[in-house]
Amino acid sequence: MVALLQHYFNIAFLMGKPQDLPAGEKQLYTAISLNFVTYVLALVSFTGVGGAMLHAAIDLACTGLFLYLGLMFVGRLPRFEQAYGAICGAGAVLNLAAIPLLQLTTVPEGGTPGSLAIFSRFLLLVWSLSLVGHVLRHTFAIRMFSSIVIAVLYYLLITTLLSWIFPGDVSSDQLSSLVNIAS
Repeated sequence: MVALLQHYFNIAFLMGKPQDLPAGEKQLYTAISLNFVTYVLALVSFTGVGGAMLHAAIDLACTGLFLYLGLMFVGRLPRFEQAYGAICGAGAVLNLAAIPLLQLTTVPEGGTPGSLAIFSRFLLLVWSLSLVGHVLRHTFAIRMFSSIVIAVLYYLLITTLLSWIFPGDVSSDQLSSLVNIAS
């Protein structure tokens, strides 16, 4: 288990690849569980337990579906478990980093965010997009630029979907700092 967590940490900091993870469902279920729990913990103070759980479930399901369909389209479906496990496991690491930053930089309703809040959320967004781009690059064997473009487009799609489903519950600024673009 410690070795698996180390792999997730390495991927989160762009030092590991999805292919470094052990194949199999156990790794994948562990990653999904860790991501779900940390995602809910990051959002619970903004949306409540039920909203955070639903938010996390929708985000993780959309990320998994997006990745599955992409891999099916290019004929690399056997890479799904490691790729989705990498996004979820490394996303859990990012979510853990996001929890204190989100709590410390919470903006009161009607208030304007300070420099620290803007910078920390921007940093989390860049980290998240880099992480997803890194995993996509290794999974689909594409250039980093292309994988970042795909990550940004997916980010725009998922934040639009979530803001449509949860209007007013969580500001788009707070959403943008969470990973799990999966997530």
